[in-house]
Amino acid sequence: MKGPRARRSERLLELDEVERRLKPFGRTYLGVRPIPLDALVGTDSRASSFTRDFRPLHAFSRDRLRSLEEAFAEGGFPPIVVVKLGETYFVIDGHHRAALARRRGAELIDADVTELIARVPLPAGADMLEVVLRELERIFLEDSGLAEARPDLRVPVSRPAHYLELLENVQVHGYHMMRGHERVLENAEIAADWCDSIYTPTLAAIDSLQLGRSYRDAPAGDLFLVLHRHRRDAFPSTGCPHLAQTVVSVIGEGGRRRRLRLRGRRSAVSP
Repeated sequence: MKGPRARRSERLLELDEVERRLKPFGRTYLGVRPIPLDALVGTDSRASSFTRDFRPLHAFSRDRLRSLEEAFAEGGFPPIVVVKLGETYFVIDGHHRAALARRRGAELIDADVTELIARVPLPAGADMLEVVLRELERIFLEDSGLAEARPDLRVPVSRPAHYLELLENVQVHGYHMMRGHERVLENAEIAADWCDSIYTPTLAAIDSLQLGRSYRDAPAGDLFLVLHRHRRDAFPSTGCPHLAQTVVSVIGEGGRRRRLRLRGRRSAVSP
C-alpha cells in the first residue's frame, strides 16, 4: 500500500484538472522573471513523464536531458513557459530545462509567466488534496453567497466535510434571519450578516485571548466550528452562552486548558 501512495504523491498536478476544479476567471501576462524551482508543481501535458521534482520517468526524457546538458554546459538556456496560479506554477514548455536546473541544484529559473486569476488560489507546495480543499472552498463561498457578499474572504479548513458543515451553519442563520424579517432574503444578504455577526466576531474573540502558535496556525474554519459546536451543544441545558465565555470554556485562559478536537480528525490542535 505504501508504494502506490508514494508514487501518487510524487505526481505533478495536471493543469486541466486544476482549472476544472478552481475555475479561474481571468489571466494576466507577467512577462519573463525568475521563479522558484520548488514552486513548480504541475504541467499541462507531461504528468506521466516526470516526477514532482522533475526527475524523468522514461528513457526518451533521460536521453533528451543528457543532450540538453551537453548543449547548455554553461547554463543560460532559454526561459521556460509557465502558468501561475496562486503561489504555484505549471510548466507549459521547458520540462527538460526545469529538470536540468533541478539536477544542477539551482533554486531559481527564468520563466515566461502568465497568471491565472481564481477566487481561491493555490498555496505554495499544493498537492491534490489541497486542490480538492480549495475547490470545496470555492463551492462553499459561491453556494453560501459569500463570494458575492465578501469577495475577498477566505475560509480555510483542514477537511473537506467541514465545508458542508459551514454551509449548513450559514443556511440555519439564514432561516432565522428570514423568520425575523418575515420575507425571503437573498443568499448574499444572509452571507454578509453571517460573516459580520457570527464568523468574524468568533475569530476576533479567539484572537483577543492571544493564544499560542498552535492555535494561531490552525485553520480559521476549524476554530470556528469547534466553538460553534460547543455553543450549540450547550444550548439545551444552559441556553446559548456568550461568545467570550464559550472561547474561554473551550480553549481555556491563555490557551493552556484543552485541546481543540474536530470530529473525524485524527489529530487535535494543541497549545
